[in-house]
Amino acid sequence: MKYHLSLITIISIVLISVSTGALITKNISNVGSEPDWFDIEVDFEDGTNSYTLIEVDEGDNNEEQVITEVLHVFKFTSINPSGVITWDFGDGASGIGESVNHSYSEPGTYRIRATSIDSEKIQSSALWVIVNFAAFVESDNMECECAPTAKDTVIDITPLTNGNEISGFVRAEHDGSSESCSLRNPLQECHLRIIIQTTNNGEIISNDVIYDENFRSNEVVIDFELTGLMLEEGEGLQIRLETDQLRDWHKPYTEWIMSAPSY
Repeated sequence: MKYHLSLITIISIVLISVSTGALITKNISNVGSEPDWFDIEVDFEDGTNSYTLIEVDEGDNNEEQVITEVLHVFKFTSINPSGVITWDFGDGASGIGESVNHSYSEPGTYRIRATSIDSEKIQSSALWVIVNFAAFVESDNMECECAPTAKDTVIDITPLTNGNEISGFVRAEHDGSSESCSLRNPLQECHLRIIIQTTNNGEIISNDVIYDENFRSNEVVIDFELTGLMLEEGEGLQIRLETDQLRDWHKPYTEWIMSAPSY
């Protein structure tokens, strides 16, 4: 919080009553001229938008996607304002008023600029905020492509601008609808393949396999981290989950966070 104390001048004036001739003393408080400065502040400089996707399986492999998005709300306040205050939030949106709220639909680093306009002067002040992004996806059961009810398990990731980082993990958990992974013979071990794919206008242009192993546990967790992203216009990222076992029934959970660069 920032505070400014205005100069207060106390003037004692002695008045003489015309009707009675008595002396009357009054204290009058005069506020001195406002200093030539103007500033803004924000309640929190960092905020995180959250994204949740849950696939609901009704037994027909036509999963319903339930998506919940929560955008962080920033509160911006002007300090020592005079006249009309206008705001430029750095994402193409604007506002007006001494105190305003704003949310950003995309993660990133934004420069906020406020302008104070009155009859005598125009003043402006600026600050930066960071918007991160946290995501959680609960996919339906992953199945081998050769299975009669096969489907692809693909999780879309929307990356930030070049140079930002994406880190997270994939957890594949046995759903209990087939025998435990720990009870399988060596030829029927559970298997998981995780591929980070780069796309260009929806077409896959590169594959980076980060995990491709058999396992005998009912849960496997794989961490991943992507740094120094150098994506061109129209390119994107997605995670593809595969298994080579016909009887693998694992429910994947994927979480990741995208951190905007500091300013």
